[in-house]
Amino acid sequence: MRHTPKPLLSLVLATLAGLAFGGDIQRVTFREVDTLFANPGAGWMSQQRTPKSDPRFPCSVAYIRFHWADVEPSEGQYDWKIIDDAIAAWKPRGATVSMRVMTCSAHSAGYYSSPKWLFDAGCKGFEYEVGGGDPTSGGKRIPRIEPDYADPLYLAKHAAFIKALGQRYDGQPGVEFLDIGSYGNWGEWHTKHPVPVAVRKSIVDMYLSAFKKTPLVFMSDDAEVLAYALEHGTGFRRDGVGSPWHEQNWIGSKKYAAVQGMADTWKAAPVVFEWFGDFDYLKSRGWSFDSAVNFMLTNHVTLINDNIGRFPPEALPQLERLARLAGYRFLLRELSHPAAVKCGSSLSVNMKWANVGVGKLYRPFKLRLSLLDAAGLPVATSESAADPRDWLPGERDLAETLRIPAALKAGDYTLAAAMVDPSGRLPPLRLAMDAPERAGRYTVSRVQVQPE
Repeated sequence: MRHTPKPLLSLVLATLAGLAFGGDIQRVTFREVDTLFANPGAGWMSQQRTPKSDPRFPCSVAYIRFHWADVEPSEGQYDWKIIDDAIAAWKPRGATVSMRVMTCSAHSAGYYSSPKWLFDAGCKGFEYEVGGGDPTSGGKRIPRIEPDYADPLYLAKHAAFIKALGQRYDGQPGVEFLDIGSYGNWGEWHTKHPVPVAVRKSIVDMYLSAFKKTPLVFMSDDAEVLAYALEHGTGFRRDGVGSPWHEQNWIGSKKYAAVQGMADTWKAAPVVFEWFGDFDYLKSRGWSFDSAVNFMLTNHVTLINDNIGRFPPEALPQLERLARLAGYRFLLRELSHPAAVKCGSSLSVNMKWANVGVGKLYRPFKLRLSLLDAAGLPVATSESAADPRDWLPGERDLAETLRIPAALKAGDYTLAAAMVDPSGRLPPLRLAMDAPERAGRYTVSRVQVQPE
């Protein structure tokens, strides 16, 4: 059952119930809550280009794929509308957009995913027909064309496109990450016409050169090139969770034996998963839904594509658990500090923080402590030197000080904690704790300020 947030009064009482006095030391403890909420770059990922309806679970990222042909219909003439419209549509929801470029797609409406002008200029290609029966094999079974990825013309023209893409979107706040696509069906790095490893690495290099600020994620299907991508700081994704074959051929298997550090990639870059098919498809193949959920959690998933389709009520608890634990999930378990402090001195605060998610934070947020007056306005603020991006799953102790202004009026004040984006572009993080919250600040204690 989904957790329903408590009324503010109940939260205040819960906070006070965890408050104890030990001599001059005030101690407060907090309970962890199971509330589902969206935090930047973690959890459920919508596949709607525009939010036509509320996502079934809170989400902070929307995922789109598009054909190269649609964005560069004429050589050097770019139509960014597909991307810009998605960014603009999700911005009011506080969500960013991630994306993948496809140069070949068995779901395309017509013959071309790569632009027609590319082939007219002499680029070699391979015609194919797939799709039809199995919904995971493609859409309508019609003739389509896949470029020869080793053709120098393809490599030059696509590199120019990726460069233009990076010039427009690298570091843009509305973009969460990019898949390194551009190769194979759906950009998933599997094709019946493979090219040498050196050529495939050159496609990765296109993205590495164009995107220096926005995170990149590489498809794990190509184990030979995966090692190269990870060495250069990318994350990885798997499209195919739910298939026993995919789960068996994974970290530690013969296929990935040469990929060094794959198991620790999540500590530096995002891990993204997509279901092999929707819930009914998984069941029709006799595959374990619970096993797929546990696979994602065990592998420190950051984001999950919402392609699970319709599901029965009994599957909801597992999906909520997955949505809740994907990525990072912070809470303050307890803190202690002197019950009273003099004007012009410093308040020492000892805290125990926890990350109860299975992943980590990749964006630069800061822990901010504030002393609030009766109107809820900050009269003293301190930002911790600790970096929450270092907080892997587990608990950590933290000691901070808050300088009390000498001119502050004596009286009772509220101590608040918040995880804030120093740039101010993103809202404060939601915390999984039973404390009153307003504008991203969580009321964590009370402090008596005394005259000097």
